[in-house]
Order: sequence, then structure tokens, then C-alpha cells
Amino acid sequence: MFRLIAVSILTFLAAPSAFAQGIRMSPDFLPLDVGNLWRYEIQDSAGAVLDDFEIEILQHTIVDGRSMYVFSQFPLAPGVEAGRPVGVRYDRERRQYLRFDGELEDDLFPSLGASMEVVETDSDGLALRVVFDYGALSLTLERGVGIVAATPGASGPQQVIKLIGARIGSELIGDVTSRQQQAALERGPEPMDPRDLSENVATLSEANPVLILEAIPESGGHRFVLQVQNIADKLLPFDFTTSQSFDFVVLDTSNGLEVWRWSRRMFFSQVIRSEAIRPGGQWLFEAVWNHRDDNLDDVGPGTYEVFALLTTEGTSVRSDPLEFDVLFPGSRTQRTRRIPGRGLEGSGGQAVALRSCLEGHRDGRDNRIDSN
Repeated sequence: MFRLIAVSILTFLAAPSAFAQGIRMSPDFLPLDVGNLWRYEIQDSAGAVLDDFEIEILQHTIVDGRSMYVFSQFPLAPGVEAGRPVGVRYDRERRQYLRFDGELEDDLFPSLGASMEVVETDSDGLALRVVFDYGALSLTLERGVGIVAATPGASGPQQVIKLIGARIGSELIGDVTSRQQQAALERGPEPMDPRDLSENVATLSEANPVLILEAIPESGGHRFVLQVQNIADKLLPFDFTTSQSFDFVVLDTSNGLEVWRWSRRMFFSQVIRSEAIRPGGQWLFEAVWNHRDDNLDDVGPGTYEVFALLTTEGTSVRSDPLEFDVLFPGSRTQRTRRIPGRGLEGSGGQAVALRSCLEGHRDGRDNRIDSN
């Protein structure tokens, strides 16, 4: 019965929104980082707990050069359906949070018809806690934490949602142990058959892992982003002999010579280690090239090629090469393309990838990123 009662307030909060603009705020009012988690309780007017639920950031991806974070759900914002994953990003130019459902982008916290009140400030007079009042509901946000309370208006169900625990980066706030986790702790660990270990481990192959490489132009250089995806339903292990896990290499297409290597001039400790990507999960690696070669000289304009690799022991894991242009200073057009026959490139493909990611979470697959 509690589940039926609790769903009513989440359905009320997720009523369709016709708002057109978002509320402006600083980027620390909803911390965006993979692994961040918020746990809430739904309480009736007497304070009795009716239900609890969690919101977690499962994944980070790049769409059109913009960082997008995939939430397990976000039912505390107007127009967002409970139980469905949603992409969220912060627009620094507009100073607003935006949501993406795989098709359309909209404001996460619409401003039309809403009022904002600062209810608490820090010692410097900066807003510490604010309330967004939409009439039908009020959201209370705390800087550095996120949403700490949601209260329906007089016409809504007499229930409130309160934050009781959060994990923000390495900081734990309150109780982040769910009822299901607490029950599992009380039951204790279940005995494991040693045969289950080998049956749950996949092997490296030409098809797995899938490596997705992007070269994103930015001021004074290019940002290289490598996604390493495990498409199997088993753990995918890798063995390393140093603390280095990846590398990016840039070649001059006019002569095929190496121009720049990310790991050049770096030192890595000698350590034998094993890492694994969880089923359906992925690793994300990034590096910025400042358009200088290994001798620290500026490179000339032209077409270059980049490929990424995992520095694993034994089996070579290397991406398909990606061509991109370095232009004269002041040029505005930047082209990035896959080498013919090596796949497709374009912002549409990135949006499709995010839609697939959202659908994957809706289907119950765990696609979190384990960043080294």
C-alpha cells in the first residue's frame, strides 16, 4: 500500500510542464559527477515514512562537445517522469540546468510561473539554500548538495519528500543505505561457487570491447575522449604492468610520422594490476593536446590522425584512427571525420549513442562508467 501512496506524490511532481525558460543558478547547486547519489524518504503529514527512493548519476558522456550526465531518474523536477533515466547538463553561458530525454532538450528547473527565495546565506552573503516555489510544489536546494526537500502545494497530496542521505564525490551525508541494502547486510553474504567466477568473466575479442574515440576542438587545442565499452553480460578484465592505463597518439597524415604522444615525458610506477569493466559498463579517458609536438614546438595547420589504446599486457587494444584538421589561428571551421571504412562520425551519432544509453538504463542494464 505504501508504494501506491508514494507514487501519487511523484506523479504529481511530474505533471507536464509548459515552461519555456530555466531558473539561473550557479553550477554547485546540483553537483554533477558520476557516482553521486541522493536518497529520499516520502513522509506523510505526521512524519511517518511511506517509502524511499534513490537518484544516482550513472554515467557521463559527450554530446556535441557538451558534458551530459545520465541520472537513474529525476522525479523531483517538473515534467520529469519517475523511474526513467534522464540526461542532465549545466549550461554555463545560460547558467541553467538542462535535461535531455534522448530526443529533446528542455529546462530542468523552469522559471515561468515560479518564484525563487533565498532562505539561507553563508558568511560571505552568498546563497546557501534557496526555494523554488511553483505554486503546485516547492523545491528546496542547498548549494553543494542538491535538492533537500520537495513539498506539494495545498492542492497536492499531503506528503513531503526529504533528503536523508547523499554521496557527493567522496563525502557522505546522512544515511545512504537503502532498505534493500540494509536487508542484504542483515542477511549476510551468500556462499559463492568458485565455478561462478570463471563463468562470469568474458575474454577480449575483436568485437569486445567497443572503443569510441572523439576529437573535440577547443581553444588552443583538441580534447580527445575515449570510451571503452563492455558489451558483454560478463566482467571484462584487463591486465596492466604499470600505473598507466591508456594513451593517445597523433600522427601527421602527410608522412605518417608520430607527432605527439600523451604519455611522452610522463613517468608511471611499475605495478602489476588487474582491472575489469562491469557488464554493460564502460571506462572514460580524456586528454587535451595543445597542438605542440613531442619537442614542444607548435605544429602547422593540416590534417592529423589520432588513435587511442589501452596499455594492457599482451593483447593490444587499439581504437580505429580518427582524422581531424588543425587550422590557422582565427579559423572557425573545424572538421573531424572517421577514416573511410572505419565507421561514422557526427553529432547525430553522439545523440543516438546517448539515446541508446538512456534506453539501456531503462531496460535495466548497468551502463555506469568506471573512470580510472
